[in-house]
Amino acid sequence: MQSYWEAVEYIDHIGKYGQHPGIENATKLLAALNHPEQGLKIIHVAGTNGKGSVCAFLADMLTAQGYRTGLFISPHLVDLRERIQIDREMIGMENFYNYFLTVKKVVEQLGQQGYSGITYFDYLLMIALCWYKDRAVDYVVVETGLGGRLDSTNALKNPMLCIITSISLDHTELLGDTISKIAAEKAGIIKQGVPLIYCADEPDVRSVIAQTAKEMGAPCIGIGRNHCKRLMMEDADNIKNPARLRFSFCLPQKDCLPLTHPGSPFTDTFRDGIHEILTVNSPASYQAENAAIAYTAALWIALLSPRPNKETEQTKTEDMGLRATLKDALANSVWEGRFEQILPNCYLDGAHNADGIRMLLASLSPIAAGKKVTLLFTAVKEKDTDEMIRELCESGLFCRYLVTTVEGARAIAPEQLKETFLRYTDAPVISYMTPKEAFLRGLQDVKVDIESPATDRAVNTMDSILLCAGSLYLVGIIKEFLLKKN
Repeated sequence: MQSYWEAVEYIDHIGKYGQHPGIENATKLLAALNHPEQGLKIIHVAGTNGKGSVCAFLADMLTAQGYRTGLFISPHLVDLRERIQIDREMIGMENFYNYFLTVKKVVEQLGQQGYSGITYFDYLLMIALCWYKDRAVDYVVVETGLGGRLDSTNALKNPMLCIITSISLDHTELLGDTISKIAAEKAGIIKQGVPLIYCADEPDVRSVIAQTAKEMGAPCIGIGRNHCKRLMMEDADNIKNPARLRFSFCLPQKDCLPLTHPGSPFTDTFRDGIHEILTVNSPASYQAENAAIAYTAALWIALLSPRPNKETEQTKTEDMGLRATLKDALANSVWEGRFEQILPNCYLDGAHNADGIRMLLASLSPIAAGKKVTLLFTAVKEKDTDEMIRELCESGLFCRYLVTTVEGARAIAPEQLKETFLRYTDAPVISYMTPKEAFLRGLQDVKVDIESPATDRAVNTMDSILLCAGSLYLVGIIKEFLLKKN
């Protein structure tokens, strides 16, 4: 091994699924690496949709308070190192390479003992934890890779807080074919006595998670869409910043009770619950719930520090300052590939399952009113592609569909996608063999010339929109293509 790039190539050729559950692999590696996770304050995040956004929002709010914050997420869009960050800065190539060598040595030692099957994800998690340990970070926000109960990240036994975001049908071949089964897998991250904040929208999910939390003695707060109300467009801040989502977040005191028992840090500060006006740096309505979950988590973490027995003017001032810091950080937090405007009238969204598509359509609808919208779409094999396409077509939002494919064994042929679209729409459906071809065709509809300097691409006032969705792989390919162009 002579370079970072050789390390990346090595990891890329490791299977993403091993012969042992991820939690078993990670447990072996952590012990062999002398437990780099020990002493780290870990926030563990699982879910189907929204967990990446929650991780990013929370990490930015922690960093804004002056904490050195590790962030471990997946997948990446362009650069593998996006998965491993401190204060939203990717790990350097040299550091990545050096920690890779450390992990590789341990993997080889385990192999000599007869243990094999360490995966791509296991390598990255161990590289991240070793780096965080050596950099003495204050907090680490860790996103699960797949599921929860058997995920590699679940080998981290002592998180300070667990979070479960929206759950829907996805990866059914691995996690189960019902929402309750998938919820049970995600609920596998809940630890004995460790507080939990979770998305409480779906009754079946709420039942499974609440019951698991009760069995584990884990105090929990459920947050749902009913706690978030988008402010009207007449609101002054919305007029000033149309690309931002501004909403009220109201969590009644009765819903805070699990974390407001006598002596709890929430008791004095939020005796009447949480009532805030929050702003997200995105027009996507689905980010309101994610932001509310992240904001509540940030408050809970911040208020764990020792506080006076009695409320004073000083503590009131500190609380107001804390909340202002968190709200400002949230309003400026950027999470790429989630209803992201990359060019005038051109958006990328990583929605890659039916529930994600439904949430995306709800966000697109007010923006698309009166406009012609072209959809660029692809998906991978294990997804419920038929349901995703049906939702897209029945929305009535699109005048044209462009379909393409991504590389690899999980790819679906463009013609196969085209056939599915034609079952649900009479609109034109055009297939392309590469995302680049399809994207360039889509840009013609919004009349954006990417050959011109970026500074010359003025805001387009045309009544046309290009939306690219269906796969985070597609988002990454388009972003990488634009980076090279710029």
